[in-house]
Amino acid sequence: MKVLLVDDHPMVRMGIKAGLESTFEEGVEITEVGSVDEAIAALDDAVFDIAVLDLRLGEGSGLDVARHISENNLSARCVVFTSVKSPRSLIAAFESGSVSAYLEKDSDLKPLAEAMEATAKGFSMLTHADARDAAAELGSQGALDRDSLTKRELEIAELIADGLSDAEISEALHLASSTVRNNLTTIYQKVGVESRTLLAGLVWESRKDLDIL
Repeated sequence: MKVLLVDDHPMVRMGIKAGLESTFEEGVEITEVGSVDEAIAALDDAVFDIAVLDLRLGEGSGLDVARHISENNLSARCVVFTSVKSPRSLIAAFESGSVSAYLEKDSDLKPLAEAMEATAKGFSMLTHADARDAAAELGSQGALDRDSLTKRELEIAELIADGLSDAEISEALHLASSTVRNNLTTIYQKVGVESRTLLAGLVWESRKDLDIL
């Protein structure tokens, strides 16, 4: 089994590699890389059975690697192995078309090894049902749908999350105070909250996903 291990933390990569080599003994050949660019270069230079992907990779995301695999019809299948688990990132992983499993990092590498074995045999542990459940969880959380807001509304929401008052937002965006208040009322209605604090919380959570999507 030829494996591409993509994680931007050298010590983490070392631990995962050692654990997998111990589990599979001579049945695995692991290539380590620490960035999206390095991963894409490796994939374009050699054939891999599996790519084990962290999501946060410095300035990029493991999902960029998964999308590259799909867009270029490469044979590798992906196993996401991350400490940044969220419904939105799970949905994005499923929609990439090349991710067969989505796991949260744990000190026990057994689930990862099992997912890799299943993936190598052509099975997928990430299904339509998982994506539907994640979408339902997003809905129950009242997650911020950035696409539902206009550019101006999103600017105001971001400034609310940064702690600015209506007057400060008015000054920063060169808007009348009444315009800020009217936009804020519309934002509350669109995202289903009733306070600045709740809106700020939604924006903060959505920012976490922006780093990896």
